[in-house]
Amino acid sequence: MNVLQARTSRGAGETLKVRFSEISSSGSRYEISEIPVPEAGRDFGLYVPAQATCVLTRKSATRVLLQGRLRAEMILVCDRCAADYRHAVDNNVQLILEVPDASHWQLREIEYSRGDLDTIALREPVIHLDDIFRQQLYLALPVKRLCTVDCRGICPCCGVDLNIATCRCSRVPVSSPFAALAALKKK
Repeated sequence: MNVLQARTSRGAGETLKVRFSEISSSGSRYEISEIPVPEAGRDFGLYVPAQATCVLTRKSATRVLLQGRLRAEMILVCDRCAADYRHAVDNNVQLILEVPDASHWQLREIEYSRGDLDTIALREPVIHLDDIFRQQLYLALPVKRLCTVDCRGICPCCGVDLNIATCRCSRVPVSSPFAALAALKKK
């Protein structure tokens, strides 16, 4: 089994590319010491660079199996109180990468099975490992980002963080457009 180290010596905008022809049928191991994350948008930050290891096994001239592990320590912003918090990612990854024939790219109605969800169709027999693991980082993001399960958020009137201090403002309930419906339900 071949072991290749992907270091941060890649140029700006350059990704780690692996051609299908370079992958052994017995498996080629890759270690990525730093996965570049785009700054634009800032969906998340990283405390330390995200790292990944994987084994690529060529199953045929057009199909490769990727089995690996992704580790990262993300910086996320809580949806309730807007505080930064850490989110650990330690995920196993198993994907099939394949170059389908030309008919695959034509518009048509098809039904996918559960196994198809772990298959990534490529336009050419080249794997961009940085992109694959960057996508896995985005998939590891929680749907609801909370610093703690019992986060109380911020006061909608005065903006105080209710996890740290008690709100002293006079909260006047805002009349909801659905208040009339609630009154009908009580009758």
